Amino acid sequence: IASQEKDKLVAEVMRYVLFSQHKDGAPVQRSKISELITTLSPTLKRVNLAGYVIAQAQVKFVKVFGMEMKELSRMAHKKTGKDRTNAPTDPGKEYILKSTLPAAARKRWVDRAEDNAAKAFCITVCALVSISGGMIEEDALWKHLASLGVHQDDEDHPKLGNAKAAIARLCKQRYIMREKASAGGGEDGRDRYGYVLAERALDELGQDGVDAFVQGIMKGAGDDEGEQETGAAA
Repeated sequence: IASQEKDKLVAEVMRYVLFSQHKDGAPVQRSKISELITTLSPTLKRVNLAGYVIAQAQVKFVKVFGMEMKELSRMAHKKTGKDRTNAPTDPGKEYILKSTLPAAARKRWVDRAEDNAAKAFCITVCALVSISGGMIEEDALWKHLASLGVHQDDEDHPKLGNAKAAIARLCKQRYIMREKASAGGGEDGRDRYGYVLAERALDELGQDGVDAFVQGIMKGAGDDEGEQETGAAA
């Protein structure tokens, strides 16, 4: 592949990934990048061309933007019954952009105060999934969120906007996945659904990170109770 052609493909892939991440924060699937490369250069027949261009884009993202174009393995939904035999054996690949700047520099130059509520909501939902044994049913999730001031029927929450859309956004961004919890187990005989952690939560937060967040919340609650008891005794 000629240097000029390579540079063109790398630039287009970087532009596509940047635009996609800015639009909705969802990971970019490798299959979509492969389709883009094929569309741009249909006559190129190099073996594993997509892999080569992606690798070049990853190097350039670090050099130019100080960002890592990280590859993740997309978690598949659990299959039951006859669907189990049709489950893909190889997980799909996808990419997200992560800043490589030190925490202090990232906080000063990259992080935005207006994103804090969405980040806190994401961590809270992931923590609720974790402390529920790895899956939390929808009704239970909304019950916990309601106690925190986020109700299922909220359409104009002051920080999150539409509450249902906020949960759907976490699914699209691959922090959580909606799974069938049980077939026909609801009071009306309908299937019941719940949420599990998806690959992005496990990569960016990690189980240790989620557990540390939960422990911090529990410690804070314990301190508050201790202060209340001390005040009452006084």
